[in-house]
Amino acid sequence: MWPRKATPLADLNIGIVGLGRIGALHAEHLAGAVRGARLVAAAVDPEHRARLDADGSAPCPLVVDAAALLAVPGLDAVVVASSSNAHAEHLALAAAAGVPTFCEKPLADSVTRARDAAAAIERAGLPFQIGFQRRFDPGYARARELVASGAIGTPEMFRGLTCDTIPPVAYLRTSGGLFWDLGIHDFDAARFLMDDEIVAVQASGAILVEPELAGFDDIDHGVVALRFAGGGLGVVQNAWRAPYGYDIRAEVHGSLGKIVTEVDEEVPARLYTSQGAVVDRHHLFVERFREAYRRELQAFVDALRGGIAPSPGVRDAIQGILVADAATRSRRSKGWVDVGG
Repeated sequence: MWPRKATPLADLNIGIVGLGRIGALHAEHLAGAVRGARLVAAAVDPEHRARLDADGSAPCPLVVDAAALLAVPGLDAVVVASSSNAHAEHLALAAAAGVPTFCEKPLADSVTRARDAAAAIERAGLPFQIGFQRRFDPGYARARELVASGAIGTPEMFRGLTCDTIPPVAYLRTSGGLFWDLGIHDFDAARFLMDDEIVAVQASGAILVEPELAGFDDIDHGVVALRFAGGGLGVVQNAWRAPYGYDIRAEVHGSLGKIVTEVDEEVPARLYTSQGAVVDRHHLFVERFREAYRRELQAFVDALRGGIAPSPGVRDAIQGILVADAATRSRRSKGWVDVGG
């Protein structure tokens, strides 16, 4: 059980489950960019392992599965970056092994499994952090500071927008849907920046990109209206289309002003000609939030070494899922849906 023999000054031995796009980035950061951490092993499926072995690109020793990873001697913490439908299983294994865990969103692929995973984590009394990396982006973090300082008075309205290139249909079949996979980040950003809970939602959606989504009741465009406990309102816009580059922003309107956070430029330079202004844009979320992903892992490691609870934690993980689930149900029922507690 935690804490193990590691001292606050010792590097933590960290393993990772999954080396896909986000897992590979986490592994890269843990291999040298995160102070106080040491990447010691990764669990990947046999097919992926064969590819990594063939091209020699494995970032660390590989093991067969999450159970084998959690049995690595001296393991201090684990990062779960497997597919969403495997998160609950891997979190249960980590809880049973007494290993502190950082988990990519969502906590699980259903409300029931998410509640079960949260209960296992809480029963084990282990440090846990969910991967809502926008909280660690300098723009979002500064926006939160300004709201907390009273710079815009009382927060009254939120707007969040995320547009990205559509993933393969095979991925979308197990993603949970647009609001679980893409919108959940905006829902957490809304809670984070408004410093208030979302209590009800009304959602609508459309299929404008990929007709195959109709086969499993998903959408590629969605709009969600939000009601907050304190009386504020909000709207979240999501789309699996971004031909001009990854598009993300958040606005908080208050009684005295507003805050906007967005970063369109891949590099801080603009070309101005008679045709107008031209900028190089981010096209992948791992590019736009690369530093935020590093900062969230640094925060996780710092919390473990400092003996404090990581954040965002289990409650934030559950609330994000509850809002995403309510939005999905609202889209189907075409009415307002209360967010479960």
